[in-house]
Amino acid sequence: MARDHSQEPIPGKVILIAVLAGFSGLLYGYDSGAISGALPLLIDQMGLNVGEQGLITSLLLWGALPSIIGATLAARRFDRRHLLIVAAVIFLIGSIACAIAPNPVVLGAARFFLGLGVGIANMFGLIYLSELSPTRIRGLLTGLYQLAVNFGILAAYIVGDAFQTSGRWEWILGIGALPAVIFLIGMVLAPASPRWLITRGRDDDARKVLSSLRGTEEIARMEFNDIKASLAQQEGGIGMVMRSARRPMVVLLILTFFQVFTGINAVVYYAPIIFAESGMGANAGAYANYGVGIALVASTAIALPIIDKLGRVKLLAISMIGQTIAMIGLWLMPDAGWISIFAVFVYTFAFGIGMGPVFWLLVPEVLPLSIRAIGTGIITFAQYLFNAIFSWAFPVALDAIGSIVFFIFALLSAAALWFVLARVPETSNKSLEEIEAYWRTERAAKQSQSSNQN
Repeated sequence: MARDHSQEPIPGKVILIAVLAGFSGLLYGYDSGAISGALPLLIDQMGLNVGEQGLITSLLLWGALPSIIGATLAARRFDRRHLLIVAAVIFLIGSIACAIAPNPVVLGAARFFLGLGVGIANMFGLIYLSELSPTRIRGLLTGLYQLAVNFGILAAYIVGDAFQTSGRWEWILGIGALPAVIFLIGMVLAPASPRWLITRGRDDDARKVLSSLRGTEEIARMEFNDIKASLAQQEGGIGMVMRSARRPMVVLLILTFFQVFTGINAVVYYAPIIFAESGMGANAGAYANYGVGIALVASTAIALPIIDKLGRVKLLAISMIGQTIAMIGLWLMPDAGWISIFAVFVYTFAFGIGMGPVFWLLVPEVLPLSIRAIGTGIITFAQYLFNAIFSWAFPVALDAIGSIVFFIFALLSAAALWFVLARVPETSNKSLEEIEAYWRTERAAKQSQSSNQN
C-alpha cells in the first residue's frame, strides 16, 4: 500500500544540494545556447557555410554520445557524484578551449570535447537529483535541472547579445568556465547517492546520507528498507532492460523522439537565423532569442510548484496542445514579424511547462534502480543522437522546404498528445520504489492474462 508523502518535512540541506547539482543543467543550457549568439559572428569572421554551421552546432551533441556509453559502464563502480565531478572538469577545460580556438577545425574539436561533459552531466545530474530528493518534492527538485538548463540558455542569449557589437564570440563561448568552477566545488562537497551506496553494499553510509536528507529518522529508515526490498527483487544489466523494463523503456524512447522532433532545438539553436529575413531588421534575431530564453525560464518556473500537484500526464498534454497551435501559426505566418516571434514564444512556453521538465523527470522515475544508470544511458544516448541529427539537418531542411518544416513539427506534436494520453503512466506522489512496484504488478498481470488465453 502506498504511503502518504504529502506531509513529509523537508530539510534545507536537500535544497542546497539540489541547487548545486542543478549547475549540471545550467552548464548544458549555457553551452547549448551560447552557439546561437556566437554563430552569426562565426559566419561573418570564419565564413561558415550552412553545412559547417550545422556541424559546429551539433558537435556538442555528438561529443555527448561516447561519454554516455563510457559513463554508463563506469556507473556501477563510481558514484553519480564522482562522475559529475569529471563532467565539471570537462566543462571547465572545454569552455576555455572553445574560447581560444583559432579556426573552425579546432573549435569543432573543442565543442566535441565539451560534449563529453554534457553527456555525463545530463545523464547523472538527473539521476543524482532524483535519488536524493524526498518523494514529496521529487518533481520540484528534479525539475530544477530543467529550470537550470533554461536559465543557462537565457544567460547565454544575454551574454551573446552583449558581445554582438564587439564581435567577441570567444567570450560568449568561454564564460561557461565560471559556472563550471562552482559546479566542481559543489560536487566535491556534496554527499553520495544513498541508492548507489546500497547497491555497493555500503549500508551504513547510505543510512547516514538518508538521515541527513530526510525530515525524520523514521522516514529515512522506511526509505532505506524500501530500497533494500526493491533491490532484492531485481537483477541489473542489459538483459533486465530488454525483459522486465521493456515497457517503460519503450514509453521513454518514444517520448524521446517526440521531445526532439517536435522542434525545440530549432528555436533554441537557430532563432537568429530563422528570423533574419523576418523584415524586422538586425534586431529580429535578438528579439527571438530573448523570447525563447524568457519563455523557457518562466514556463519551467511555473511548472515546478505544480508538477507534483497537477501531475506529469496533464502537464505533458497541455504542453503538446500549446506546441501544436504555435507551430501551425509559425507555418502559416513565418515572416509576420512580431506575430512570428509571438508564435515562437508560445511554442517555447508550452515546451517549457511540460515536455521539457516532465520528460527528464520521468526518465529516472520510471526505471528500476538496478538498471537506472544503464536505462538512463540508453535514453540519453538516443536523445543526443536525435538532437545531433536534428541540429545538423534542420538548417538544410529549412533552406529546402521553408515553413513547411513547422507544419511537420505541428503534426508530430499532435501525435505526441495522443501518445501521452494513451500510454504514459502518472507517477506523481509515488516513491521510486512504489513506481517500480507498479511496473512489476502490470507485468505480472499481463503474463497472467497471456497464460489464461493459452
